[in-house]
Amino acid sequence: MSTVGLVVPEDIWSARSEHFLNLVLAGIEDVVVAAGHAVLTQATSSPEQEIAVHRRWAADGAVGAVVLRDLREDDPRPAVLAELGMPYVLIGDVVQEHEQEHPVSTVTVDNAGMMRDLLGELLARGHRSIGHVGGPQELLHSGLRRSAYREVMAGRGLPVLTADGDYTAAGGARALEELLPRLDPGGVLVLDNDAMALGALDRARELQLPVPDRVSLVSWEDSMGCQLSDPPLTALGHALRSTGALVGASLIGLVQERPHVTRHRQSTPVLLPRASLGMPG
Repeated sequence: MSTVGLVVPEDIWSARSEHFLNLVLAGIEDVVVAAGHAVLTQATSSPEQEIAVHRRWAADGAVGAVVLRDLREDDPRPAVLAELGMPYVLIGDVVQEHEQEHPVSTVTVDNAGMMRDLLGELLARGHRSIGHVGGPQELLHSGLRRSAYREVMAGRGLPVLTADGDYTAAGGARALEELLPRLDPGGVLVLDNDAMALGALDRARELQLPVPDRVSLVSWEDSMGCQLSDPPLTALGHALRSTGALVGASLIGLVQERPHVTRHRQSTPVLLPRASLGMPG
């Protein structure tokens, strides 16, 4: 039996955040445990702490492979894992597949393509005032989404309305207040995760702003919170448990006697229209 490792944010078990990792972890466990292996998780609050965990796991021989996600510009973690001789599976963007110094197993999505598709659907519905609340811009996938958003909106001659969030409900609430004065009545805010979308919805309620008549809200991720909110939040539906299963299969390949590099592409998400998305004003 081998053990694979996954470092997670300290707030992963919050019911209003990290929906992505909860389902991905479940998918990893589905595959890895069924194959007779174990999954070890460790919560940290910073990349530096994550590196410390990886060093400890390597020194102890605790795990045979790990999962790496949320790459940043000049991210030191791939080099550290290479130094430690620790195989890893990268959950990232398609553009990152060939940017690693050495071939690595990947499970990727096309963040820019997803943003273009989402904006195309909103534009086809008649929306022209569309804002984007991104995640931390030092994260490579956040930057790719933002660049695609700017490209589409500027290319149509439409206002570019952006705010940077931090994946928390409070960040979504702040972004709503920041962008609302520049958003036409009935305009749309696309928020990069479910926690920020739920935070924006709560703040709209506090300000007595009707959703979607004054502002429509779209979450990049779906969750039970999005489905049960009032009104229910429109979201992108990702097959996250299936994504975790792909990661798990890659991890098993890395801990076998003859490890091999694998490349998987996550399925394309679909827009799940709900009551938080109205018609343009």
